[in-house]
Amino acid sequence: MAYEEPPRHNRTSKPLSYGVFLPAFAEFAEPKRLVALAQSAEQAGWDGLYLWDHMLTIPGMAVADSFVMAAAIAQATERIRLGMMVTPLPRRRPWVFARQAATLDQLSEGRLDIGVGLGHDGWREFSSFSGEVVDPVERASFLDDSLEILRRFWSGKPVEFEGERIWVNSPPFLPTPVQDPLPVWVAARWPHQRPLTRAARNQGCFPLFDPGGRDLPGLPEPEQVAAVRTKLLDRGGPTDIDIICRGVSGPADGHDLSSQFAALEQAGMTWWLESFGRGEPPAEQVEAVVAAGPPR
Repeated sequence: MAYEEPPRHNRTSKPLSYGVFLPAFAEFAEPKRLVALAQSAEQAGWDGLYLWDHMLTIPGMAVADSFVMAAAIAQATERIRLGMMVTPLPRRRPWVFARQAATLDQLSEGRLDIGVGLGHDGWREFSSFSGEVVDPVERASFLDDSLEILRRFWSGKPVEFEGERIWVNSPPFLPTPVQDPLPVWVAARWPHQRPLTRAARNQGCFPLFDPGGRDLPGLPEPEQVAAVRTKLLDRGGPTDIDIICRGVSGPADGHDLSSQFAALEQAGMTWWLESFGRGEPPAEQVEAVVAAGPPR
């Protein structure tokens, strides 16, 4: 039986979009190879390409800057959406990030999506450097302040703000992004509630259902997606809010993959990001999967 969402909220009419999600690590830390992959994704019919945003990974593995890579992709493509999934805002000065994002949205002619979150210290990406905030509770305060500051900067108006961790007294930032609002997708590890409240105030939620192990997850259950959507709308989120899920779609284990995606779309998923890990699988296999097109 097809999954049916409870009729307590109006369903968004957004069609399901498909993106590629990978780290600019190892072979894909080489800029020209990653740009070629983005061009292949566009030609194969993918709707977006999104990059991990990290400073460190496995010792000895190459890591490229995601913002520089996204700018190169924006210049080399015409249609696909792009962005970072996700940027730990607590390690970036929000005024610098606001400038970068507005410029990148201008360069891409309005194709940028902003993924944000707390980040984690699993690879000592905070504790390796002086001045970084290691405690996740403190990082949450920085994240909330930063999100409010970004909204104000992107409005093109003067910014006066005093939050828990950050203050700003600044003239307007110009130019503003092409998109109004610039889509902000907030990572939320299910079933934690504070990130869901944060996401409901923005344009999208990037729910993480898996416990954070090494292997990438498969498709989520429609009931999980519907539960996220209900929580977001209960917290005042818009009915057209994006719900972005990531993982590995195949093999389908005997089930019709198109039916599985249809059920997830009905439950509220608006983006599926086909995901790849840190140097695994090999770059040639990633390129073959991308060239084959999305699992529609």
